[in-house]
Amino acid sequence: MTLFKKKGKEVAYTRYSASAETLSIWRETVERLMNPEGRPEVLDDVMVLDASYGNFSGIIAASLFAEFGAEVIKIEPPEGDPSRRMTPYGKTVKGVGIPFIVEGRNKRYLSLDLRNSEKDRGDFARLAEKAAIVIETFPAGEMDAWSIGYRHLAAKNPGIIYIAITPYGQYTEKAKTFARLPDSDITSQAGSGLSAQMGDPITAPEPYNWPLKAGMWMGWTITGLSAALGGAMALLHRQSTGEGQMIDVAGMDAYSSMTGVPVSIGYTWENARPRIGVLDFILYPYGHWKCKDGYVAIAAPRDHDFRALVKILGLWGRTGSFENDWRYTSDRIPDMLDKAMLLHKAIEERTMMFTSDELVRKALSYARKAARSKWRGGGVPIVMKVMTPDDAMENKQWEVRKSFKKIKDETIGEFTITSGFVKMSESPPRVKWVSCDIGKDNDYIRAKYLQQS
Repeated sequence: MTLFKKKGKEVAYTRYSASAETLSIWRETVERLMNPEGRPEVLDDVMVLDASYGNFSGIIAASLFAEFGAEVIKIEPPEGDPSRRMTPYGKTVKGVGIPFIVEGRNKRYLSLDLRNSEKDRGDFARLAEKAAIVIETFPAGEMDAWSIGYRHLAAKNPGIIYIAITPYGQYTEKAKTFARLPDSDITSQAGSGLSAQMGDPITAPEPYNWPLKAGMWMGWTITGLSAALGGAMALLHRQSTGEGQMIDVAGMDAYSSMTGVPVSIGYTWENARPRIGVLDFILYPYGHWKCKDGYVAIAAPRDHDFRALVKILGLWGRTGSFENDWRYTSDRIPDMLDKAMLLHKAIEERTMMFTSDELVRKALSYARKAARSKWRGGGVPIVMKVMTPDDAMENKQWEVRKSFKKIKDETIGEFTITSGFVKMSESPPRVKWVSCDIGKDNDYIRAKYLQQS
């Protein structure tokens, strides 16, 4: 039912009817979700030192802490972090790469040369005495060799949470062998085994049968999320016990966790999951199909969902036995790729007859009727248009949920970034500013934490 609607504003819905008092409370909750300003910042008493160097996983983790109110201090040498120059097509704004700008949310900047200056390492150690969290991405043991590793900082600050991010972690022979390997996003993707599972089947012609990497920095992103989650749990532990701890984040572990189901399948079947292109190893149909004006995503994993899809596409009875030939999930799982492609092509022959909007309407119409009819078997195939970035940005959804925000900085000007990745009624994340100037906050940080101007 419709909950409320104001002129020029979006409608909010609740599935079940309720008393006027209950709906009023729900309305207040929705309005608080939609407007994060004025809510408390859950990490406003937390100081984070981000010593990431040439590695976006640490930078991403620090950004998440910053959005929840932590005072995040980005530590970098006087010439700046090399991550500043990593950017699509070499495009920069005033010499700063776009990814670094995006990750500049709510951060302060302090110039310290940890590699070469003993004095700067001393200042870092003094800052760490007042910090809740330290994030670093140097090779395993390097910070320790500089006398600013976990054991040194914890001796002065037992509550310190020390997050170390490397390709293979802080121990094992593999970690030792690859200790000097720069932790780039693609190393996590390649070394985790996941890339070998993405792409067309090995039988396809080259280069289409090559392993694929995720189009975005998925390895760095998942590693950063893992580090931030570990840090958040460590903060809860510290809150109840007063104890800090070391958090060892290996990019290979973080990214490999995404392969969990295929790994379990491989051990169970004693057969590794191959690259299967447009097919899916677990559910089918579950993928993308061509249509008149682009592509649609279709998910019809359960048997009755598949039967509903067959009816929507006009395939029921087409060959006299089509629906029976593919009736059960076990018939549709692509353990024999050639056979599975027959089904894929049969579906595509029909999707090519319609536009994406027509296919979406057909699925929604069938789902509504199925919900009211015991004779339709409850099948609900899911069909969605595969949006281009331009198409997606036209969706009013982003505006209503305030998913993007315009930011203006004195140095880099005005630009738009993502904002509010999760909506929370009481302690939401928010973007207050974005800045990227090297050493911009040197004086502020030294005056506040080091008692020197």
